[in-house]
Amino acid sequence: MRAELVVTTYPGAIAQIVTNLLHNALVHAFPSGHVGTVILWIDRSADGQVELGCGDDGVGISPELLRRVYEPFFTTARGSGGSGLGLHIVHNLVTDLLCGTIRAESTPGRGARFTVRFPAHAEA
Repeated sequence: MRAELVVTTYPGAIAQIVTNLLHNALVHAFPSGHVGTVILWIDRSADGQVELGCGDDGVGISPELLRRVYEPFFTTARGSGGSGLGLHIVHNLVTDLLCGTIRAESTPGRGARFTVRFPAHAEA
């Protein structure tokens, strides 16, 4: 049995982060005809912070694109309705509002993983 995770922070920001990470995975990880899995998790990290993550087993992100994922207006889905703001917004919410970090990892053909870490109690 796991201990309850209590977080005092900005629920709207958490909802936006989860929504954007999940949407990004569904749009980009599985091109038409591909089927896969997306996993969301939340836990306490070893250093006591909250760890929130989203991972998939989709097509992955090339190293060239991975370096640019947080840039405003950068998207590979411009013709499909993508604005290129989803991960930029996530990055800003995590780093500016939650005083946390976000890390993106990917191996082409083996999926992508985004890990967010932030303090369990937001500063007033």
